[in-house]
Amino acid sequence: MTRPALLIFTLTIAASLTMACGPKHKEGTPKASVAGPTLTRATVGVDNPAVDIIAFVGFECPHSRGAAQILMGLPKAHPKDVRIRIINLPLDTHPQSVELARGFVAARQIGQWKSYWNHIFAQSDVDTAQIDAWAKSVGVNQADFRKRMKSDEVSDEIAADAGLADVLGVAGTPSYLINGALLQGARPAAEWDKIIANQNALIKAKFATLKGTALAEALVKNNSPKRAPLYISHVLQGVVPKPATVPVKVRRASGVVAAKLMPAGGGGKGTIKLGAKPGARPEAPDTVWRVSVRSDDPARGPADAPVTLVAFSDYECKHSKALSSTLKMLSASYGASLRVIHKHNPLPFHKNAMMAAEASEAARTQGKFWQMHEALYASAEPLSRTTINKIAKIIGLDMTTYDNAMTAGGARQRIQRDIEQVASTGARGTPNLFINGKKVIGAKQAGQLKTFIDAALVKAKAKIASGQQAGTLYESLIAEGKLLDSLSPAKQKITTRPNQSRGPSGAVIHIVVFEDFQCPFCARLDPHIVAMEREFPNRVKVSWVDFPLTKIHPQANIAAQAGKEAAAQGKFWAFHDLLMKAQRQGQQQLDSAGLTELGKRAGLNTTKLSKALKSNAWGKAVTEDAAQAQRLGLKGTPSVFINGHAFSPQLGFSANTFRSAIRRLLGAQ
Repeated sequence: MTRPALLIFTLTIAASLTMACGPKHKEGTPKASVAGPTLTRATVGVDNPAVDIIAFVGFECPHSRGAAQILMGLPKAHPKDVRIRIINLPLDTHPQSVELARGFVAARQIGQWKSYWNHIFAQSDVDTAQIDAWAKSVGVNQADFRKRMKSDEVSDEIAADAGLADVLGVAGTPSYLINGALLQGARPAAEWDKIIANQNALIKAKFATLKGTALAEALVKNNSPKRAPLYISHVLQGVVPKPATVPVKVRRASGVVAAKLMPAGGGGKGTIKLGAKPGARPEAPDTVWRVSVRSDDPARGPADAPVTLVAFSDYECKHSKALSSTLKMLSASYGASLRVIHKHNPLPFHKNAMMAAEASEAARTQGKFWQMHEALYASAEPLSRTTINKIAKIIGLDMTTYDNAMTAGGARQRIQRDIEQVASTGARGTPNLFINGKKVIGAKQAGQLKTFIDAALVKAKAKIASGQQAGTLYESLIAEGKLLDSLSPAKQKITTRPNQSRGPSGAVIHIVVFEDFQCPFCARLDPHIVAMEREFPNRVKVSWVDFPLTKIHPQANIAAQAGKEAAAQGKFWAFHDLLMKAQRQGQQQLDSAGLTELGKRAGLNTTKLSKALKSNAWGKAVTEDAAQAQRLGLKGTPSVFINGHAFSPQLGFSANTFRSAIRRLLGAQ
């Protein structure tokens, strides 16, 4: 019997995480209570699980946040099988991660870790102020809680968690040890269901007579033989690892970057070294964003003003409220030199912010946006439907028209476009400003904003002096700006092959994928792209470029050559679909016999296919494709370009991230 599919994720890593500056903690061996035989941590699920999951998370890590709800749902979905234990792994790429980890440990000590988990991971803009907000929401004395957070016991536990990650080869968040097998990166619920089913099948087939610790040891030895001695010692036997200094310094990418986690199919023989690190990407200070404005967006100042300031705000955000009066003052001060544009970004945890945004839009259609805008921020009462309706009456709206607009919800699509636009820049929370396309985060003081505006004014006047028309100045300034955080601003020239492309030749969206037939992540990418072709009919073209990673996927080259022969026979996509389906089902056979059988099922002339494989007929063509990938600096598969721009969404390849990119590109045309 072959091992379950889970084992494709098993990877033995010689990961040495060097020390970095972090909060001081008590040196020496942590207290015995920190890690006993059962690894006492925040735990949910059954006591003697069939599937024991140790989850390494970072509370400032966007990938951990994205995975949080699915992870906590597993014990409910599999109530007899699963146990999850939460381990803190604060990384140096997340500057507030240590403090947030302290809050989690302290919350667990007072029996409130689940509410802390839910609160922190519900935030789109995480900062340490949310610790006090959480404490207040659950009735915990903030001063006492902060004191608890600073205790040696909390410091020791986080240091021991980092030490456990070090010794077990965990180097990024979120990462999971599943009965000893290492899985890195967020996964959809359906994939977790398969992993859990595979482990149950393994137990039934090989270890049905074992229980408790004996079963746990057998599973770990089966799933990860090289890691097993350390796992058994530190997790099952309770030997406390040497503490590590936190935050943990990340020397290489090891969490999720796009859909690429670690190479699979190579038995853990290597890693794909990715250029980006998990967490927020560094942004050059002179980055210009292509933040578009509508002709009917609420504006203070003339359309031909040399400086345009676009503010994304939330009517229940106190920082947006503070900024609103500052922007009004600056607008009056700069006069015709400054145009201030309002856009919406109602945050999901502000329950009435969307309603308030809709009300402001209803007021805009009646020519009274700024009256509603100011009244919403000035309200002494918390915003509610009743309060907002009162404001609508006070500012003199036609209430029948207003009520119809609010009932119909017609403004939501417009507001959603604003939300998508600011999200596409990587900006989180509110307020976020863009001054002639340059991002300014947060509610800055008037003096700080004047510095930014004055600098933009100098450049704008120089551009006008060189002949640029004032009426089209803003569009000119942002024309070459960055469109999406996940899209590189540089546009690459990529050569594709017509017989390995599908979709209309004049499509406005061209997705180019550099892939490897033996790469399981490439197989998982496919359904998301197909979903986009269906969602945007006749507007998406897809091209495949071979990039076989032969060092870790020894059969990738011959599979690529088989694909080239299928393309020559006009049946590339039929062959591709069968091969990728077999990959997803764990039934892929990439030797000559297996490829010939797939070719037969795809309707190929198998005599020609066999001859091509034996003669290496397509070797040069495959090498040319791979050389193009190398010229572009690609390190792994799948690598994706959309309209020539490298696409690397931080939350991974999914229908959602593709959809956001496509909408932004379509909207910019």
